[in-house]
Amino acid sequence: MAWYENFFDDWYLKYWIQPITQQRTNNEVDAIIDYLKINNDSNILDLCCGQGRHSLELARRGFKNVNGLDLSETLLGFSKESAKKENLAINFIQGDMRDIPASLYDGIFNFYTAFGYFEKDEENQAVLDAVGRALKPGGYFLLDYPLLEGRMGPWQNQEFFEYEDGTVMLHEMIHNVFDQEIVNKVLYITKDNLRHRTGFTLRHYYGRELRKCLRKAGMEVVATFGSLEGNPLTARDRRVLIQARKIAEPDSSK
Repeated sequence: MAWYENFFDDWYLKYWIQPITQQRTNNEVDAIIDYLKINNDSNILDLCCGQGRHSLELARRGFKNVNGLDLSETLLGFSKESAKKENLAINFIQGDMRDIPASLYDGIFNFYTAFGYFEKDEENQAVLDAVGRALKPGGYFLLDYPLLEGRMGPWQNQEFFEYEDGTVMLHEMIHNVFDQEIVNKVLYITKDNLRHRTGFTLRHYYGRELRKCLRKAGMEVVATFGSLEGNPLTARDRRVLIQARKIAEPDSSK
């Protein structure tokens, strides 16, 4: 079984995303609205929507055509229940990010390191190809992605986090420099000594590779930013925000 089929479970929902504040989500949604150039009537796709924090906030702000796609039944169940409680009309879809349901979106975004999940490059390319097919001509794609250049200097192999209920999370990050792969091993230990092991693996892409992959999918990189506020990208930044636009049909020869 692939790691992404069982990593996003009840443990993830209870602990992994716990440190994410509503203020962070608000700031991210501000950037999504700005860089996707969308309005309240735009058809929007939250690709790998997870627990739905961005989709929910967009709907709260009056966006009428919000769609969220994710593979995890657990996270989608939480998203749907949250939308129901707030009486928000959001179309949540269970599906694989390599196979976006036929539609034409004004804007698509992929946040919180939800790209590079697959071992084979052609499978990761299939994600961008699906985005390219699903976007209207001139539509924008926004990708929030880790920047290794800014992480290598202060690279941490391990981190430790203790939650309010006494549960401890140990996170080990193993960076395979040659293969550009980051293996993450996670161990949760509750105060009752219940242990849960999980983890995930990411194929990391550098900027030149991503530009080529986006171009192959019929998109061009319009801008890159080192922050949500639009600061110029530097080698010190730990994440990159990539704004791309659909300009053509995919060109498999490139």
